[in-house]
Order: sequence, then C-alpha cells, then structure tokens
Amino acid sequence: MVIFQPERILLRVQIRKYSPYVKGVVLDAGSGKSNRYSDFFDNVSKYITLDIDPDNNPEIIASVEDIPLSDESIDTVISTQVLEHLKSPELAIKEFYRVLKHGGYALVTIPQCGELHEEPNDYFRFTNFGIKYLFENAGFELISIDQRGGFFSTIAQLKIRYLIDRFDLYDRKLTILFLPIFKLYGKFMIFLDKQDNSSANKKHALGWCLLVQKK
Repeated sequence: MVIFQPERILLRVQIRKYSPYVKGVVLDAGSGKSNRYSDFFDNVSKYITLDIDPDNNPEIIASVEDIPLSDESIDTVISTQVLEHLKSPELAIKEFYRVLKHGGYALVTIPQCGELHEEPNDYFRFTNFGIKYLFENAGFELISIDQRGGFFSTIAQLKIRYLIDRFDLYDRKLTILFLPIFKLYGKFMIFLDKQDNSSANKKHALGWCLLVQKK
C-alpha cells in the first residue's frame, strides 16, 4: 500500500530531472532497502549500492563517512536523504569528492523540513545556504540547487505524515478507503505551490536537490 506524500512525489521529479547526469559507474551512497530511483538512469554501466545496514542487502556494507573504494573510481555519486542521518556529514561529502573521477557528478537530496525518522540517527536539517557551503568547502563546484516544495507542499506533507504516524495507517486495512483523499489533497497543495511565486512561499521548503561536479 502506498500513501501519497508530496515529499516522495517531488523527490522523484527532481531525481528524474537530473537523471541524464547519472552515468557510468554509479555509487548509491546510503542506498537503503531498495534502488527506488535506479530505473530512471539509462546510461549506467555499473550500479553499486552502499549502506551501513546489512539488512538492506547492499553490495558494500559500510558508512558513507568511510567509503572502502579507491580514489577517483566512480563516475557518479547519488545520495538521497542520507546526510541528515550522519553525525559528521562533512566527512561523507569529502568521501564523495575523493571517490569521484575528475569531471564526475554528485546528485544529492537533503531535507529542510520533516518529522523525526530513523531515530535516534536523525541529526540534521539543511538550508540551501548550508548545504552549498558544505559541498563547496569540500572542493565541489555547484552546478544547480533546486528547492523541493514550498509552503503548501510542506504543510500537506506534515499533515499527512502526522496522520500516518498518529493512527498507524500503514497497519490498518481501512486506510485504503482514504488513499484517494490523501492523493487529491497532496496534489492540490503541490499545485498551489506552483501558482505561488512569492518570496514568502520560497522561504518554506521540504528540502533541496543538489547537483555538484568535481572539476
């Protein structure tokens, strides 16, 4: 059962947008339980999954803060919603830089607003200014940084996530009756964000998608 959440929908939109940059030998750093975005990438010769949790069945069991790969051995690093779970995200960013070949890209998504999750390993939220600083400080050149959602998407995500957690919706059979309501509400709020180009709306974000390059 899939409950509509603006965060997940908008994440997929961002990953798909930058999928042409994901090519060659790809490292999914902090891959989690599934390669949920790997079907977006058409120019990948090898897709390597790395995660610290062996239950996720990654090819490499390791921390992204200490990647057991050779220098300049990877064409593209992808890391989605991972850095907030690290005590020292700057170490992971330096590792991304080390393993990337010159000219290689890193595609990274991070949250700015959201509920506590995977506790107690939930340490940070990032603004666009903060994440830009961390990557440039590690030597990367910023290619693009895209905001994910605005005020309305953020409100919708928080409300839907609260209801999921408050009423254990994934464990209730009757939840299926409410799926169309969540979907309609979430899509409407995403639509409202698209109509609102005000500076007030841009001050609110679910998160960011960052494309950087190792020159």
